[in-house]
Parts: sequence; structure tokens; C-alpha cells
Amino acid sequence: MRVLSALFLSAALALPALADTAATPSVFATGTGTVEVKPDIATVSIGVTTQGDTAAGSLKANSDAIAAVMPRLASAGIEERDMQTSNLYLNPNWSGYDTGTPVISGYIASNMLTITVRDLDKIGAVLDSAVTDGANTLNGVTFGLADPSPVLDEARKEAVADAR
Repeated sequence: MRVLSALFLSAALALPALADTAATPSVFATGTGTVEVKPDIATVSIGVTTQGDTAAGSLKANSDAIAAVMPRLASAGIEERDMQTSNLYLNPNWSGYDTGTPVISGYIASNMLTITVRDLDKIGAVLDSAVTDGANTLNGVTFGLADPSPVLDEARKEAVADAR
């Protein structure tokens, strides 16, 4: 009986909350807005991967290669502010799996460089410049806008109009 009393009391207390929610009319709408524009920048992710007998040797070779790539990119018209190094890795290079006794046979160093290309006609020259002096990893090219705000605002306006 106490359980039933508790249930009735709980239901009685919940009714005003449910009634309040039901009394508040709500309308939900979803809209889509699409604006297509030509990109005005490209982001290129390249890198240098090197091998060495020692960790220090592998890192030095990698550092030397990146140091050669960056001035070449600058001569291709890439400003210093548009070059950013990232993701430095150093891993052992294991061998001997076929004999059952893996051993470290050297080290592999990798360093990535993200480049913003502001003149899209220069993408080919930028890639050529990078590989000439040691970049041996290409993680892709993405296209975008230097200032996407006006385009996003227009897409939002279209989405609101579509939702209405």
C-alpha cells in the first residue's frame, strides 16, 4: 500500500511539470544552405623521413633535410608564416623477425611540414621545390578559403531561409 501511495504521489507531483511542457507550444525546423566558391588557398602536408644507424644520426639527417626544404620553399614564394613543422617522430627500425629474434637495426625519423599556398597556380612548383631537397612524404593537399566567414554567413542565411 505504501508503494502505491508513493507512486500516486510521484505521479501527482509530475503532472504539473508535464502540463507546463505540454502548454508551451514549440516548433522545430531544419534548414540547409549551400554556397559554392572557388578555393583561394591550398594546404599542403609534406614531410621528410630519414633512417640512421643511431637515433641521433637519424634525427640529424632529418633536421638537415627539413633545413634544406624550407629555404627552397621560400624561394618558390612561400612566406615563413605559411610554413609550420609538426609531428616529429623517432622510432626504432626492427629487423630479424624471420630469425625469431627481433633487433633494432637503426632508427627512422619523420618530420611533417604544413604549407599554406596562397597562389594556387604555384602548387606544382611548391611540390617540385619540396621534393628536390629531400621531402619524401606527401600526406595530401586540401583546398579552402583564407577567410571563410563571408561564405559561412551566406550559407547560414540560406539555411535560415530554407528552415522558414
